[in-house]
Amino acid sequence: MNTGSPSRRTLLRATGAAATAAIAGCLSTLREDDPENYATPAAAEFEDVVDSGWLEDNLESVRLLDVRDESAFTEGHVAGAHRLPDTELMRDHYEETDDGYEASPEVIAEIAADAGIEPDDDVVVYGEGSNLWETYAIYTLRAIGHDGTVALLDGGYAVWEAADGAIETGTPDVESARYEPELDTDVVATRARVAERVHEDGADVQLVDNRSPEEYRGKDDDDRVTRHGHITGAINVDFPQNLVDDGARLRSPEELEQLWFEDAGLDPREETISYCTTAVRGSVGWFVMQQLGWEECRNYEGSWLDWGLLSEDDGYYYSSCSNAGTVVDTFAD
Repeated sequence: MNTGSPSRRTLLRATGAAATAAIAGCLSTLREDDPENYATPAAAEFEDVVDSGWLEDNLESVRLLDVRDESAFTEGHVAGAHRLPDTELMRDHYEETDDGYEASPEVIAEIAADAGIEPDDDVVVYGEGSNLWETYAIYTLRAIGHDGTVALLDGGYAVWEAADGAIETGTPDVESARYEPELDTDVVATRARVAERVHEDGADVQLVDNRSPEEYRGKDDDDRVTRHGHITGAINVDFPQNLVDDGARLRSPEELEQLWFEDAGLDPREETISYCTTAVRGSVGWFVMQQLGWEECRNYEGSWLDWGLLSEDDGYYYSSCSNAGTVVDTFAD
């Protein structure tokens, strides 16, 4: 991923000697006694994933965004963090048009600016764990063309607290920043982009449905849509399979490679579009693909809340039956 500034991995390497010294110094005993609170396999391998050990060594060089609810944030948050409201991310940053849902980068830019974030800032996002709103926040920042790095704190606030990281309470004063967004079409998939690649017998693009197998096969009863099933040609990888400990952390790189490459049979050299119902669960798949080195992957902004209201008569094909499609259940509960 070309971010326009040194990557998290580059920063880590550049400060390797200092970081190593810190780890080997006064923090070494704590980290050795409780390593899971300081290091994770995903953070060791993936460019846009950090652990609490890395964050402790680089706390002064990044901006922090907390996506938990307001009460949790005020009770305690990583020192220096500001809150990124999930409701505003979900409801306000896109609008429904005749051509489908269109992202409104100005809204996300305003939310980021209100949290004191500027386009060149290196950002670490964290929440309760490593899923949904955390990855969705990263996706939305990427969608508005954020130039700095945007990384996930694997394990979220819980590991930071358990590792005795610096914590503040209350609501901090925020000095609003200036943010001029530019929609990154390499991140967002529109309805038109999906429709151009889907036909009655399949799809000319790799499509990944991140919902449950029941939703994928049309067994749900979501009354917000008129159709139930999946986009023709999509395979199903339910998003929790990317996570362990009830969503607390990402799976190891080796397990994620097994899930996406070996069992799902996806090719990272080919364009891939992730989706779910509202693009939130889809952002987990999108984020994991980014870390696994996908050359081109996008998140369908409208997702099934858009596609499920369309008609096959207009070329918006879908499949729905008990044995339709492919369900990848490598790590299913």
